[in-house]
Amino acid sequence: MTALPVTPSFRLDGRRALVTGAGRGIGLAAAAALAEAGAHVVLAARSAEEIDAASDSIRQQGGRAEAIFLDVTDTRAVTVALRSSAAFDILVNNAGTNRPKPFVEVTPEDYDAVMGLNLRAAFFVAQEVAVGMWRSKSLEICFPFLD
Repeated sequence: MTALPVTPSFRLDGRRALVTGAGRGIGLAAAAALAEAGAHVVLAARSAEEIDAASDSIRQQGGRAEAIFLDVTDTRAVTVALRSSAAFDILVNNAGTNRPKPFVEVTPEDYDAVMGLNLRAAFFVAQEVAVGMWRSKSLEICFPFLD
């Protein structure tokens, strides 16, 4: 018989998680799962009504959640919002978009919109969360050379 690996605890009590694109779909499911595991979840999206409702629902289920209206394509707004917040331990960098159409019909505006959110914004959100982790010293275990 093969010995199976033991799964580590999925409890996240005392951890803060940022979920972008948390108003619906995968982002909402991730926020709900993280809250169920005990994390304090910050739901971020441009859809204020959706994230307000989602964070209310998480709190009604006994979880800890808050909503922040944030357009992650606005790097200045990301910097202001995340530097004025306590550091995060977890990032679900979920915000994304698509403009489905045939390859030969994609315009520069379509390309820029998709890449601006799916790549550029994701990069700078991750960078800002990492800066917060580094400042709070939660990265020193993984990256002791940062000091």
